[in-house]
Amino acid sequence: MRRPTEWTLIDTETTGLFAPIHVVEVAGVRMRGWEPTGETFQAFLDHDIEIPAAAEAIHGYDRAFLRRRGGPPRDVHRAFREFLGGRPICAHNLSYDLDRCLLPEWGRLRTGTAHARGFCTVKLARRALPELKFHGMGLLTRKYGLNRPKAHAALADALATAQLVAEVLAPRLRGSPFEEFAELVRFSEMDRRRAIRALGSPPRA
Repeated sequence: MRRPTEWTLIDTETTGLFAPIHVVEVAGVRMRGWEPTGETFQAFLDHDIEIPAAAEAIHGYDRAFLRRRGGPPRDVHRAFREFLGGRPICAHNLSYDLDRCLLPEWGRLRTGTAHARGFCTVKLARRALPELKFHGMGLLTRKYGLNRPKAHAALADALATAQLVAEVLAPRLRGSPFEEFAELVRFSEMDRRRAIRALGSPPRA
């Protein structure tokens, strides 16, 4: 980005896919332009509730672990709010992490934060890497050798997404009409055919 914008990549681990969804781990990676700044946030949350077996099978956090390692949800979210500041929020599946998880939880706990909505990196990858059929972190990690030591750990996933942005998406988008942050948001929501025309012919997968 020619005029580097400060923004934050976030990720969550939760109790499931259906409301009420409780966040059990939250993480963030600060970005400046295309690059991570090195500043991160990670915390577990103890809602003092049973963790569904299906969710535990994915991330590995049970009730006993969260009692030991988790903080009071309001305190964690207030600390996360300070970390976010007023920076735009992005995520690999923003509609889930922000819209379905964090915003409802912030509302329940009355710990909402002033924030600007950024782009979804799944959508951005679809537009910047149209030669690929799928754009989930598992496939992208394998294809591009991203450093993701543990899948479904919030900070590890956020750091892998930052690497995806810096090492895979940035080279594809530098010099394009969509290099500025606001244009990236617009590009991520663009029609696929229009996006391909704007970037030119993509390489083969």
